[in-house]
Amino acid sequence: MVGRQSPRTTGVLRCFVPVMLLGCTHVAASWLAKPLGDSAKVQGPRRRALARLSDSQAFPPEAVDNIPPGQLADAWGRDEKAKELSEKLKGCSLWIVGLGPKKTAVGRVLARRLTRYRCYDINALMISTYQQLSAGAEPVTLAKLVASEPLGNVEQLAAAIVQQVQAYSRSVFITWDGAISTRDYSIMQQGLVVHLEQEAPENVALPADGADDVLDRWKDGHRMADVTVSIASTDAADDAVMKIVDSVVTFIDKNPAKSQQWKAQADAKLAAQGDGA
Repeated sequence: MVGRQSPRTTGVLRCFVPVMLLGCTHVAASWLAKPLGDSAKVQGPRRRALARLSDSQAFPPEAVDNIPPGQLADAWGRDEKAKELSEKLKGCSLWIVGLGPKKTAVGRVLARRLTRYRCYDINALMISTYQQLSAGAEPVTLAKLVASEPLGNVEQLAAAIVQQVQAYSRSVFITWDGAISTRDYSIMQQGLVVHLEQEAPENVALPADGADDVLDRWKDGHRMADVTVSIASTDAADDAVMKIVDSVVTFIDKNPAKSQQWKAQADAKLAAQGDGA
């Protein structure tokens, strides 16, 4: 059970590092092995576009002729824009920062849209690792974790997990809300950092003490991102993804030197992983 008075969990993160690194390696390996979506099975540009309409779930063949032309054209256009970004990224990873859980849904859809990209949800890895360390029967949420443990220990947990997964290129990393330190950015800016900005983010996981000051500090830290994309709470995940795609394509076009730098870094990581693709 997570709580300030729980003898099982109090101070768990103070001595987590050796155990956590082993657990995180196992969790990250499991995530790495999972394919993301079945869009690769869809044949032809029309079928690819149709698959995107239902968030990577392929339409039956008889449905093709029943899709309104405008809707099909929009889906096809989105598919081509995502393909353009995949080519421009040259293997560069994307780090999604911001407040609230909406960035998780957006990051997962973004990874499915990009060619051969994987998704790593740092929040989920933090929760699963903490659950293993605390050996508690009650499910853990990020809000409970941040509220029950000292913030410095939570930051250390997040940093250690990032160290485990950051070596993988062609990835979309969904960060936790507090990824703002110099150490965080020294890793994230090996790729491209995208700030998903919402006017009124919901369900932000904040510490029990000094929540307002922490929130202001996090907001300031997110402004150091390479690209800021503003979205509304009512935006569908795929609509938010296309805003990211357009903004990142524009950023890369304005910074061509970074593209070559990313390619060199991605090639080095792929070589280190023994992946010749």
